[in-house]
Amino acid sequence: MRRALETMAIENFPACREVQEVRSLPKAGDQHPDSVLAALERERGTFDVVLYHHDGAPAAKSDPVIERMRQTWKASAFDEPLVAVVPMRETEAWLLVDHESLARVLNVRRLGRVAVSGPEVEACRDPKAVIETLLRDEAGMNSKKHGVLRNFYVSVAETTDIEELRKVPAFRRWWNDMIEALEGLGYQYG
Repeated sequence: MRRALETMAIENFPACREVQEVRSLPKAGDQHPDSVLAALERERGTFDVVLYHHDGAPAAKSDPVIERMRQTWKASAFDEPLVAVVPMRETEAWLLVDHESLARVLNVRRLGRVAVSGPEVEACRDPKAVIETLLRDEAGMNSKKHGVLRNFYVSVAETTDIEELRKVPAFRRWWNDMIEALEGLGYQYG
């Protein structure tokens, strides 16, 4: 998210010179509005925007959870904007979008086979299984070994082409919502 925000700032708000730390709040727990608000209350004054992540599948289950969080946020004492980060299924699918980045991270010239690519990654039923297969078959790595998945995720996040991510509908929705939130805070182009 940080790299995406940095790219967004350069493209849309060039007067903004710095993107602060993007932090996860494990104390937000199970993403229930009460635990999220309690965790954010302890962090009050340290953020300008709240990114609320929830996987999107199945929509019949996730949509009401996301809407409940939005309504709770509107009724809360917080003034900062809340921006939902909701992939079609799982955020891990976004890691599969850029095959050149995947090849670099896996230290191979080109990928042998990948089930999905580009915007179609959101249709991937089990991106975690695809990632596990990539690690095993392309790089001979055991995803269960301590640190392997985390290092892979971080490396892909640092090298994925943001333009490729912006072709993915759910990522593009987050991108546009984030721009709107920043404009609402007074950020302006130029």
